[in-house]
Amino acid sequence: MPQRSRSLPWIVAAVAVLSAAPTVLAAQTGIVTGKVTDAATRRPIAEVRVLLTGTALVTQTNQEGDYRLVNVRPGRATLSFSRLGYRAASDTVRVDAGQTATHNVSMTQSLVTLSELVITGTAGNQERRAQSAQVSSISATQITRDAPIKTIGELLQSRTPSVAVNSNSGVIGTAKTIRIRGASSINLSNQPLLFIDGVRMNEGFLAGNVQGQAYDRMNDLNPDEIESIEVVKGPAAATLYGADASAGVIQIITKRGRPGANRFSQNVRVESGRSDQDYNPPDNYGNCTAALVAATSLNPLCRGQAVGTLVNDDPLMRNNVFQTGKDFTVNWNARGGGQNYGYALALGREGAIGTLPNSGLNRYNIRSNFNYVPDSRLTIDAGLGLTQNRTQLPNLDNSVSGWIAGGMLGSPLTRTDTPVNSADGWFGFNRHYNALASINNQLRTHRILPTMTASYVPYGWFTHRLTLGADLAADKQGEYYPKNDSAWYTPALQNSGQNTQQARTDERYSVDYLGNVRRTLGRASQWESNLSFGMQVVSTKKSLTNSQGVGFVTNSNNSVTSAATTTGGSTFTEQTQVGYLGQLQLGFHNRAFLQAAVRVDKNSAFGANAEAFVLPKLGATWTISEESFFEPMTKLVNTLRLRASWGTTGRSPAPGAALTTLIAAPYNITGVTVAGANPGNPGNSDLRPERGTEFEVGFDASFWKERISTELTYYDKTTTDLIIARPIPPSLGFNSNPLANIGEVKNQGFELALNVAAVQMNNFGWDFRFGANTLHNELTDLGGVAPFTVGSRTRAMKGEQLGVYASKKIKSIDEATGVVTVSDTLEPIGNLYPTLEWNASNTFTVMKNFRITASIDAKRDFRVDNLRDWYTETLLIHSRRRLDPNLLTRRERLRRYGNDAPGKPAFVTTTGASATTSDVFEAFLQPGDFVRFRELSASYTIPRGWLNRIGGKVQTASVSFAMQNLALWSKYEGPDPEVIAQNGPFDRQDFFSLPTPKRNSLRVDLTF
Repeated sequence: MPQRSRSLPWIVAAVAVLSAAPTVLAAQTGIVTGKVTDAATRRPIAEVRVLLTGTALVTQTNQEGDYRLVNVRPGRATLSFSRLGYRAASDTVRVDAGQTATHNVSMTQSLVTLSELVITGTAGNQERRAQSAQVSSISATQITRDAPIKTIGELLQSRTPSVAVNSNSGVIGTAKTIRIRGASSINLSNQPLLFIDGVRMNEGFLAGNVQGQAYDRMNDLNPDEIESIEVVKGPAAATLYGADASAGVIQIITKRGRPGANRFSQNVRVESGRSDQDYNPPDNYGNCTAALVAATSLNPLCRGQAVGTLVNDDPLMRNNVFQTGKDFTVNWNARGGGQNYGYALALGREGAIGTLPNSGLNRYNIRSNFNYVPDSRLTIDAGLGLTQNRTQLPNLDNSVSGWIAGGMLGSPLTRTDTPVNSADGWFGFNRHYNALASINNQLRTHRILPTMTASYVPYGWFTHRLTLGADLAADKQGEYYPKNDSAWYTPALQNSGQNTQQARTDERYSVDYLGNVRRTLGRASQWESNLSFGMQVVSTKKSLTNSQGVGFVTNSNNSVTSAATTTGGSTFTEQTQVGYLGQLQLGFHNRAFLQAAVRVDKNSAFGANAEAFVLPKLGATWTISEESFFEPMTKLVNTLRLRASWGTTGRSPAPGAALTTLIAAPYNITGVTVAGANPGNPGNSDLRPERGTEFEVGFDASFWKERISTELTYYDKTTTDLIIARPIPPSLGFNSNPLANIGEVKNQGFELALNVAAVQMNNFGWDFRFGANTLHNELTDLGGVAPFTVGSRTRAMKGEQLGVYASKKIKSIDEATGVVTVSDTLEPIGNLYPTLEWNASNTFTVMKNFRITASIDAKRDFRVDNLRDWYTETLLIHSRRRLDPNLLTRRERLRRYGNDAPGKPAFVTTTGASATTSDVFEAFLQPGDFVRFRELSASYTIPRGWLNRIGGKVQTASVSFAMQNLALWSKYEGPDPEVIAQNGPFDRQDFFSLPTPKRNSLRVDLTF
């Protein structure tokens, strides 16, 4: 580690020297300019990537389709042009010293992306045609133009097969769970790694102090700053990312400047939105007693009714708890450049008020990217992102002070004409609207994201790339229950005022070097070899200081130090990962490629005896449609690429997981208390990463003059050395079991992506997109460990889906006797993860300027734990289903509640033992299959002629109206099968959770 620290200044100095020296040669170079247009419409094409082959020179076209490359060495130069949605083009141009060469290009629309450059997980030839494993690309610029996108999770949702996104809550600012190709680990994260411009970022959740809800690091990012997103789905493609990438990799690529542009352009986007909960929680029910129906009763619902009358109440709707959410967003983006530099600037501000009281967020984002091209051999890209984010979350889910639990667990029998000092239909004495609205849970985040990449091409066949960066996050998280004299909260101490504070810092530093040697072989240079080599160092430091104060004199002075009683603590972890990689790529006629790669990792979290982690990879791809023998079939199948890949990655254990630990404990010697210790965990010096091995095979094809493109992939991923806690005898004295590499999980499935340019007319266009994936997830080995619980009602059971729902299963129901027979042991009930997901979208373009986009998606064959209904129907009974004897059939009542006859067991096992509703909850593990109308948007681009009439300063202008979550079709008995009350990896639990709201927005987009 010290040697690496001393080498960094030399690397930076070398980059500085390299950037200064070539400027002397500027006068000996030329300039290439031109315009890129659509071959059919003759309209300029923006954001086309223009690359001077064999150099580090690259730029993009502006809104007018213009590009400009400077410092081009004299002679013949090859230009390549690429953009998503167009067939790549290349041509040669002659450049003279001190002169400007003009080269205009027309590009043809195409759904084939074989020449698209893939940045993530690649080395050597980065064209898609050379990649043996599938890497998905998402055009963030295009999606944010059409859809009402507010978060990165929404950018990813229903865009790419096998990328599953779930909301922890319908509350604004809460986390989204992302799973790529299922789950593979029990004790480690199943979330993908996150990179921004090649730099490893902090990812994951921060617990929100509000039970199931959590804050999400991705919510700190502004989607309007992003140009594209690339998704590496599994080990076959992620080997180069090492022993932490088995759950996939997400790479975010931000907008860049345009070196040589000599032009400044700016874009302003203003958006205003409204959210409506469209949710009416079930009423609470109760049977009136004799005291409540009396004329002197204070209960307005029961007074004057007959004894036993079923009455109902909903304190949430009665008190108008749900409100219209509002959000307002302003984004300003600017791009420009000079002779040999370019820049991109972005400012963003988002403010929002949620659909519940004490809910909202306020985020500011600043980003600057700078590109410097001192010479055709060297480019330097530097970026800096700044974020300030404040998110406030209401209490929800499994919280006695939560809004929905507080309303739905109340009783109509507590309603009163004098609501002061009473429950008045709420759950909890005096815990009414004001009590819940006064709780303050919030997170304040300050985040700095510096990045720098230097690309040096000393020769056309030899390239170097050095990437440095960091993610520096500082959080202040607080939860405050105000002092009150009305006994609002439980426990009672909270009523004297309780302030809980957490100060957290997450620091991650990255150094990444990649070199590549490219050579051509053969008489006609038909062979090409790329030898890539590099290393990566990632250092992570996390610190947490927590404190709590209870008992305040006044709410205006609520700092922890002002409390009558204070407690606190702190933690610190540090982890360093080092990886070395090498790859050899062989290409034949730029249509057949073979890859062989290996990465070797060391990690400070490995056990002391664990060896270096070796990760090999093999892959091959062949664009067979470019072979001469395939030519007769090209009228039917325009392009066809076959690909296969095998690779390995891993998931490193958490820092300290392999260590022997002790627990501090005081002990007394002769009346004096001194520090002592008890055995904690025996540790495991042989602990190593979980290993993910994946085989992937598929093809990419196009039909109908490349107006139909399809990608079909089959993957088979096996995770071995699964880290599981191995039980040890209690007599050893340790209070927890050591972790060991003893399990295995399989994930298999198919992925389909289909894009169709169905209609391409002068004044009408129709584009259709469809994606689908299947998933077979199975825990194939538990290393001899007995099945155990991994979630609230999910289990690790060999031969079943990892995290399968399990309950004592109903075997028979005798309606005549009321006897319900169930299994003696827990049995599998249903899947946690959907086995089939699909999405579809249509985009219609009318008269060139009017666009309508609609998308739907669906998930099938999975279950949701409807703990809300189980709780209100079996434990704290306020549900109409349970209290109204005429609502359900007898068979359904027996299935849900068992035999409720006095003195009889609710359920009887096959061996005659009794069981309760806490053992048998099969009826509440409900199918969650759904179809959702996800998005609908309409946008109008104002004709350029109209803009010229008002001065011509505005280059483009558009107005759009969009809606999200328009409709949901599901037989699930709860409000929303997508929302889950826990952020754990194996919980899909609906426990007084807020469903996803409907949202509509109006946006104005101007480019100057």
